Amino acid sequence: MTEATRPTSITCARCGVEKKVGQRGPIPTYCSGACRAAVKYERSLEDGRYEAELAAAREKTRQRRQANARPCPYCTAPMDNPRRKQCGKPECKRAFDVERNREWHHAYRAMHGQWCRPANYAEQQREYNRQRRQELGHWRQLYPERAALTDARRRMRLEQARTAEVFAPVDVHTRDNWTCRLCWLPIDPEVAWPDPMSPSVDHIIPLSRGGAHALSNVQSAHLGCNSRKCDRDMVDVVLALARQAVPRQ
Repeated sequence: MTEATRPTSITCARCGVEKKVGQRGPIPTYCSGACRAAVKYERSLEDGRYEAELAAAREKTRQRRQANARPCPYCTAPMDNPRRKQCGKPECKRAFDVERNREWHHAYRAMHGQWCRPANYAEQQREYNRQRRQELGHWRQLYPERAALTDARRRMRLEQARTAEVFAPVDVHTRDNWTCRLCWLPIDPEVAWPDPMSPSVDHIIPLSRGGAHALSNVQSAHLGCNSRKCDRDMVDVVLALARQAVPRQ
């Protein structure tokens, strides 16, 4: 007796999709478990088994809730769901919220020694923000390049500029060899803001005059030099520096 030839693929009996068959195991009828479950569900609907099982499950749930029923603590109405704190009536909900708020205020007084008042909310929020900054650090310190771009975009929105690039201030200082392009004196990276000799990024064409926040339009500068330049053009600054006879290095 010759063995039957094992097919290499089958056609799903439900969706008609072709599926490859392995060399071992039973030959499947459907392409996936989803099709098999769908056929089972459709057959249960046809012969009424689905509705019967659903009705039996609902009756079982109803009996379990009746066995675990307890009265509402506010109006003594029976509650079928054992997880409920009140029956759901508006007056019971209101009484439950009042009791919960009273417990919270008593716990707050036991912890802080005073009642919680609306005047304390702002101070509590500030204290929470201070603790978060101490734990995580300020976002300007965590993302300096994003902070610089945010400040530039704000000024650009005020001045109606159009172009912006993402770069870190340290990229500009490294490119310019930590040298101020206004007074040509070295910049100390250890000097912190707001010292006049601290590093800053200057826009060659000011944003107020239509300049772009781009690497081609920025240069390194001392904070004091940048503040003295203000929103003037580089030509005006060079003429002013020439009149002051500032030595270059």
